[in-house]
Amino acid sequence: MKKLERLCYFANYLSKKGLIIGSEGNLSIRDKEGFWITPSGKIKENLKPEEIAFINWNGKFLKGSPSSEWGMHLEIYRKNPSACAVVHSHPVYVLVLNLSGFPFKNFSLFEAQFFFKEIKIIPPLPPGSFELWNKVSEESMNSNVIILSNHGLVVWGEDLETAVNLSIIFEKLCKIEYLKKLVEGGFKG
Repeated sequence: MKKLERLCYFANYLSKKGLIIGSEGNLSIRDKEGFWITPSGKIKENLKPEEIAFINWNGKFLKGSPSSEWGMHLEIYRKNPSACAVVHSHPVYVLVLNLSGFPFKNFSLFEAQFFFKEIKIIPPLPPGSFELWNKVSEESMNSNVIILSNHGLVVWGEDLETAVNLSIIFEKLCKIEYLKKLVEGGFKG
C-alpha cells in the first residue's frame, strides 16, 4: 500500500474505532523533504490520497490545505528525529479521565507498563497555538504519548501503524479504568 493510501486507511480506521470523529484529529507521516498530513475540515473517514497536504521542513504548504495543527507535527519532527508518524486524536475515555483528574500513572492492566513507559500531560493550551505546538514538541523528546489537557492525545511512532496501535491501546486502557471507577462508584456527580 502506498504512503498516502496508508494515511487515508489509518485515518478511516481511527474513525471507525471512535478516536477521530468527523473532521477532528489529524495524522501525518515524515518524508524526505517534509511531511504529509491530513487536510483541514475533511471528514477523516472519507479521505482520498489526493486530499492529503504536504508541508516542507520550512513550514511552507506545498500541496493542499493542512490541518490547523500542522505546526505541532512539524515541531515534533524537527525536535525528534525518531518520530516518523504522528497521530493526534480526541479519544473519549482519555478525555473523560483527564477531565476527572486521573493521573495516568497507575493503570490496572500490565499492558500499560509494557507499552507506556512515560506519559506526559500538558496543561490546557489553545488548539492551533504556538504555545501548544512548542509544549507538545518539547515533551515528545521524552515521551511518545502526550495528553493534551481538555483537548486530546498525541502519539508518535517510528511508523504510522505503531502510532495508531499505541493510540488504540491507550484508549482501551483508559476505557477499562473508566469502567472500573464506574463499577466501584468512583464517579459521583
